Amino acid sequence: MSAALSWFVVLDPAGTDGAATALGSRVRSLRRERGLTLKELGREAELSHPFLSQLERGLARPSVGSAERIARALRVPVGTLWSEAARRVNPELVRSGAGARERHADDRAPGGLRTLAARGEPLAIREWTGGSRRWPERSEVEPGAVLVYVARGGLEVDLDGDVHALGEGDALMFDGGVPHRVRRTGGVTTRALRVASPA
Repeated sequence: MSAALSWFVVLDPAGTDGAATALGSRVRSLRRERGLTLKELGREAELSHPFLSQLERGLARPSVGSAERIARALRVPVGTLWSEAARRVNPELVRSGAGARERHADDRAPGGLRTLAARGEPLAIREWTGGSRRWPERSEVEPGAVLVYVARGGLEVDLDGDVHALGEGDALMFDGGVPHRVRRTGGVTTRALRVASPA
């Protein structure tokens, strides 16, 4: 194999296998979920967008190093590139009074947390209501990506010293491995969704 092709393997279209097709489909799905073009993903992963186009069509396979760069650019564990997106066969309805509930770390804070999707699901979804105006003493870290969406009121999210103010309709997505903490800036009826994708 020439040095120019040492970072990926080109497959014969007639002999394209299911694994390459599944990998390409998964990369395309993850890229689109993040709103990235092929060129943007290529820039982030330091790979050419023609190669990524071939990969997404199942016509090329990445080397181990290239797969790691793609995963890093997509902010997912490298194994996620080979795992099928979870599909729920039966819809699950969670009524407003259902779901495990717990208090905020600050017992004096109004509201609490309600689990909308249990552990073991592809997404951990919690409803955040009320909350304290004071920062929690400790920051949290966790594997995977985290999304905070404010449905009502306002919050501030501290990402290792970088504070983001969120109002109604705002959303913030970040790497859960960054130390983070949340406090309320809106009224006691503040409500937000916290969605995490465990690694």
